[in-house]
Amino acid sequence: MKFWDRRTIAGKLTRLNLRVTGTALLLAYVAFLAYDLYTLRKDLISSLTTEAGIVGENSVTALVFDDQQAAESTLSALEHSPHIRWAVIERPDGSAFARYPHGGQGVPGPNTTLARGQSLAYWTRGTNILLGRRIDFQGNNLGAVYLLAETSELAHRARQFGLLSALILAFCYGIAVFATSTIRHLVTNPLTELAETAQVVSKEKDYSIRAPMPRSSDEIAFLVQSFNEMLEQIQERDRALEASRNDLEQRVRERTAELTEANKELEAFSYSVAHDLRGPLQQVTNIAFLLRNSSGAGLSPEDRALIEKLADNTGGMAALIDDLLNLSSATSTPLRRAAIDLSQMAKTILERLEAEDAGRQTRCTVARGAYAIADEGLMHIVLDNLLSNAWKYTSKTEAAEIEFGFAENGAGMVYFVRDNGAGFNPRYSDRLFRPFQRLHSQSEFPGTGIGLATALRIVSRHGGKIWAEGQEGRGAAFYFTLPYGSEE
Repeated sequence: MKFWDRRTIAGKLTRLNLRVTGTALLLAYVAFLAYDLYTLRKDLISSLTTEAGIVGENSVTALVFDDQQAAESTLSALEHSPHIRWAVIERPDGSAFARYPHGGQGVPGPNTTLARGQSLAYWTRGTNILLGRRIDFQGNNLGAVYLLAETSELAHRARQFGLLSALILAFCYGIAVFATSTIRHLVTNPLTELAETAQVVSKEKDYSIRAPMPRSSDEIAFLVQSFNEMLEQIQERDRALEASRNDLEQRVRERTAELTEANKELEAFSYSVAHDLRGPLQQVTNIAFLLRNSSGAGLSPEDRALIEKLADNTGGMAALIDDLLNLSSATSTPLRRAAIDLSQMAKTILERLEAEDAGRQTRCTVARGAYAIADEGLMHIVLDNLLSNAWKYTSKTEAAEIEFGFAENGAGMVYFVRDNGAGFNPRYSDRLFRPFQRLHSQSEFPGTGIGLATALRIVSRHGGKIWAEGQEGRGAAFYFTLPYGSEE
């Protein structure tokens, strides 16, 4: 039950309030009971003192004339005082002069007497009280009177007072319980409703829910109002974010559609231009070949130089057309993922490059076991571009070295092509993968500037990344990742 649950605020407030109230009532009960006992005892001693004084004054004549019967007659008046068990009048020497037994019982006499010079004293004898008072007449000590009073009446009155106080205590405690329940409803119910509302909002993410407002206008009401205002602000923010997101998504869809259509048109244009240029270019290449080989002896050196230049330019244009077609296919060709051996692919490409440039001495290293799940045709274009670049930029290096390998890092498998060729300025590394952007002149290292842009598009379509590191005159290294590597 939440009323007594230690884990709830209601239970804690209830227990604390009842504990404090019960402690206060119990202390008040003990204090009043102690005060009542003290008052009754004080009244009893005062009454005994008065009675002892009356007995002493009425016994002066009997003591002066040694009239024991008169003294006993004086003591017999104590029968109207039911709390006195016995009384004794003693002579100055301590011998009993007269006795009064209540109810006809024997009188043992006091075992404690007044000290010299002491006129009044009382002693506790178990549950009884013994009071002694000296009898003086004209400055002479005539004796002393001793009264023994029982406290049963005092105990009876204390029990009555205790029972009445206990009933009052129980009644007050009941009122405290009722008041605690009322306070609990006023304090904890709004907090409980607020906590339940917060829990529902947290689970369902529904910021349209509001906590019930309490009837009071205290701090709790201010807390609930602030909480509802916070939910209202969050709801307004979500509405604004939803509207902005919908507008942004619509604009992105429109822009994506525009870009997709533009890319398709550009790819179609590039493919059409490259395809349409290939036929005439091949005819020009064939004519240049025939002129160079069939008319050899009849050509002047100037004519032969022009034919060689024509052949070189047509070859460069053919390479540019091939690169444009590769760039177009890198974007438009559907991906056909399969398990491929990149090590064997790199080895084949390097063997081809060595065969095309048989007189060159280059140390080529290919690490075994570089497997990946990717499109074989597109990855062949990537490796061909990277290895061809490494072969080209190490052409002027005496002890040229080209390496293909792979390594594992925290993100997965990383493949690389490294060489010790011309390298590049790292400040301009961001230009490497842009189409037609080159860091070396055409006369120094010929090329189209499209190969690395094509490699970037292919690797990005596979979900990977590609980047480069290098220094001028110290070689370069190109790294790329693929979402599925050798470990799979």
